Amino acid sequence: MGAVLFAAMSAALIGLYMTGKVNGIDEAGIAMATALRTDMWTSFFEVLTYLGSGVVLAPVGVVLIVALYAKKRRAEALTLLLTLGGGEVLNELLKAVFARPRPTDFHLIPLPDSFSFPSGHAMIAPAFYCMLAYLVSRWLGGKAWPTVIQAATILMVILLGASRVYLGVHYFSDVLTGFCLAMCGYFLVRYGYERHLERQPAPASPILPSP
Repeated sequence: MGAVLFAAMSAALIGLYMTGKVNGIDEAGIAMATALRTDMWTSFFEVLTYLGSGVVLAPVGVVLIVALYAKKRRAEALTLLLTLGGGEVLNELLKAVFARPRPTDFHLIPLPDSFSFPSGHAMIAPAFYCMLAYLVSRWLGGKAWPTVIQAATILMVILLGASRVYLGVHYFSDVLTGFCLAMCGYFLVRYGYERHLERQPAPASPILPSP
């Protein structure tokens, strides 16, 4: 249901973009970002935005996937690979199809060379981090930490998406569409992973040691 909901929202946002009806929300996003700008917030978002870049996601993803595969956690390794790699491939495809130029009037950091719609930071990083938080929560079992981890992850990915508008390298519709596509992908991959677990005769050995 989550995948269907976010797929519908993604389709609606893409439709609004294609018909030129996102100017209102984009202008509102620019106005809000401009009004909130301070030196403190700028420094914070300049650091936070790197968590969604390939400089961070690529090495972290590769290390985790290889480590899980080495521990014979192939389903989990494939889950992270599909989440990260699938998001990257689809994002590059959509950027090439829509070829939307980035905003140029108010950016605080250098503009990337890629197109703007949809945001890669908002489309790839949230799905990857949410999937990682979900897997860690499963490994931790029924302890209190899973709730804390998932809540912190949701807050982080929302702020990560906001950083792209605040720093002036994306329009709000880029980020919103990317986030909806990320959540659609997350729920689809998670659904496949959970169906795989249901077919297993017995649970695999735990990744994290018991206290």
